[in-house]
Amino acid sequence: MRPTTTHPDALSELLARLRFRARAVTIGALAAGHRRELDDGSAVVHHVLSGSASVSGLDACAIVRTGDVVLLPLGRAHTLTAIADSEILTGTLRYEGSALPRGAASVDLGAVVAPASILDGGLPELMMSCGLAETSALVDGLVRGIREEQDAGRSAASSLTEALATLIVAATVRSWAEQVCDHLDGGWQLALRDPDIARAVEAIQSRPGARWSVAGLARVANSSRSVFAEQFRLAVGAPPLTYLTRVRMERAKQLLAGDGLSVGQTATALGYVSDVAFSRAFRRHTGLSPRAWRQGAESALPE
Repeated sequence: MRPTTTHPDALSELLARLRFRARAVTIGALAAGHRRELDDGSAVVHHVLSGSASVSGLDACAIVRTGDVVLLPLGRAHTLTAIADSEILTGTLRYEGSALPRGAASVDLGAVVAPASILDGGLPELMMSCGLAETSALVDGLVRGIREEQDAGRSAASSLTEALATLIVAATVRSWAEQVCDHLDGGWQLALRDPDIARAVEAIQSRPGARWSVAGLARVANSSRSVFAEQFRLAVGAPPLTYLTRVRMERAKQLLAGDGLSVGQTATALGYVSDVAFSRAFRRHTGLSPRAWRQGAESALPE
């Protein structure tokens, strides 16, 4: 991705038209393998404070890591899946921008032209700024301010956190505009990080019991087997089948303790050919047999 030199007045015009106000700002933990589905029709911003996650359920998918901020301006339903234990700031947004003046064809950003269709209701469904918090002291300070207000629990804290989150959104839009790459097919091509790998992650999360192979996941990612395996390892931090086993084991815990399935039912649901194979994999992952683990989980529940 090459940075683009933009005309200050044109960029100000863009920010004025892509203006969102944050509301209902939360900071929450998302354990590895857990998912959060958002489908209330509101535009959303996610800022990954630690860990990594995939954003899927859209035509565009992405993997986001610590410091990344992703804006979903169209309010479409999507799923946030933690790849590693994560802490994520999320805010729903209200659009307060304006359309281009009637008859305007585009806003000139110097080396890049933003088509009117993008500024006038034709926004991409996903806008991402990679490592924004790591490169912007402003964003880092805004996050610290949100934490301080939420921890203190003072009066008007929600109003202040929403104002601070609104500034994070504005910084995200500006960063996105500055990093736009190619003008193609009447729109901006946003260089998303690992969208094909994100589709493979979503496939594993959605169907952990399927008979996945590296070759099968590579087909989901529209990639060759060898290229996919290396890209997946770099993006997720583990080889594809290692990650598949990790997801299966975390899902097994939910099925055993939360849903009350038997060991045999859990093994079948997660694609294991026998109870023995499943129990062996579960013991390697947790250090306990499935039955012993469930007994411990049940005894830990409050009476």
